[in-house]
Amino acid sequence: MSFLKRLGQSAIATIAIMAVVFLLMAIGVLPFESDLVIAFLIGGAMLAIGQAMFLVGIDLSILEVGRRAGTRLMRMKKIWLILIFGLVFGFVTTIAEPDAQVLIAQITSFNPFLSTWLILSLFGIGAGLFVSFALFRVLKKVPLKYCLLVLYAIIFILAIFAPSEYLGFSFDAGSVATGTITAPFLLSLVIGICSVRSGSTKDDNFGAVAIVSTGPIIAVLILGIIAGPMASAGVETEAAVGFVPILVENIKDVSIALSPLLVIFILLQIFILKLPLRQAIKALVGFLISYVGLICFLTGVFYGFSPMGTFVGENLAGLGTWLILLLGAVLGFLIVFTEPSILVLAGEVEDVTSSLLKKWVIYLALGIGIAISVTIGLVHVVYNVNLWYIILPVMAVAILLSFVIPPIFTGIAFDSGGIASGAMTVAFILPICTGLSGIINEGNIITEAFGLAGIVASVPILTIEILGLIYMVLDKKNRRQHDKRNSNNDSK
Repeated sequence: MSFLKRLGQSAIATIAIMAVVFLLMAIGVLPFESDLVIAFLIGGAMLAIGQAMFLVGIDLSILEVGRRAGTRLMRMKKIWLILIFGLVFGFVTTIAEPDAQVLIAQITSFNPFLSTWLILSLFGIGAGLFVSFALFRVLKKVPLKYCLLVLYAIIFILAIFAPSEYLGFSFDAGSVATGTITAPFLLSLVIGICSVRSGSTKDDNFGAVAIVSTGPIIAVLILGIIAGPMASAGVETEAAVGFVPILVENIKDVSIALSPLLVIFILLQIFILKLPLRQAIKALVGFLISYVGLICFLTGVFYGFSPMGTFVGENLAGLGTWLILLLGAVLGFLIVFTEPSILVLAGEVEDVTSSLLKKWVIYLALGIGIAISVTIGLVHVVYNVNLWYIILPVMAVAILLSFVIPPIFTGIAFDSGGIASGAMTVAFILPICTGLSGIINEGNIITEAFGLAGIVASVPILTIEILGLIYMVLDKKNRRQHDKRNSNNDSK
């Protein structure tokens, strides 16, 4: 897909979110802050351009390399090599995920007693182990629904014993660990493996992201059981940060984030892939385009959108609850079109299902799911609803539905949950929640505001599964009509 077409798609979604904010300013709901508005405009432009560049680069590099790597690793017929590759890949990419670093920066700002590198290491170990497990499941043809049933049973048992402060943080951790870098490569790697594995079906192509996202959840809950309760340091409104410091910080973070993938690609090229020089150069150019695009995207988010999110949250406190929830639903629906990983997933689903599931259907289902998620997240903040009452029933229903719907929808649904909460959720919607919570609540900000990313990662699972139920009902209806027509023809 051309850069201009990608740019048009990104610009429409970004402009829609900005229009909502400017409308609130126009009708007097939000005060007009000229410096913040200028930063918001610059951030929006960089976000749209960066997302378009990232997606074009990912098509040229990460997706292609991932598929080829999966294909070549399978043909070597060495399961131990595949599992070790998954462990290393999961660790190095997860600790470098920009989304994970943003979440950790926010949690440590409210609780400076937590070590950034300790949490990153836990994320990496949890994700690395479960990347290997996800690949093992595909190789051994273990049904995804049984894996998810066991993993979430372990999660909720651990959550009973972990301090309440860790519940929201753990589910947030799971949702951001499979972010902009990890998810696209993991999706393409599994698709590559399935393309050459005997007996593979379309159902096996999805589900790896869902399994990997449970690793950091389990790791954080274990940390909570060992470390005990953590006290919030309170909410502090941070001073605005200049464009150049944010740009420099993002250059550093993205360099760290993409370096492991670049090293993995070079090693794969030398020992396994052995692509022709022209194809190898094309992949490297794709990496470079993704690198520049991701820097632009994250700089736009953190320079313009994150400060605006806090500003919006702090000024929403005086509005009626229904207006707050309506705004959350609108922003949640629009965010689906700004998350790069969601766009990648939708494209992969359309390709794997031979256009049976169109991209726009996935967008719509996830848009509705994220809109509901953000609304529920704001209810959690405004009314201080215990996260147990949200996450537990949603995931219980999701697991039960996995035994009813076609298997391919289970994989797509749970992968969607792992991808739905990305940079825009963590850096724009989460600041809205923390800003709102800081005004209307006086309790522990960690238990009151965190958990939003976890909610955003859970509810969309249900909307995709409901899509699976609709498909199943329509398919059975079509089969009955087909059988009836055949019966009538035979009788004639």
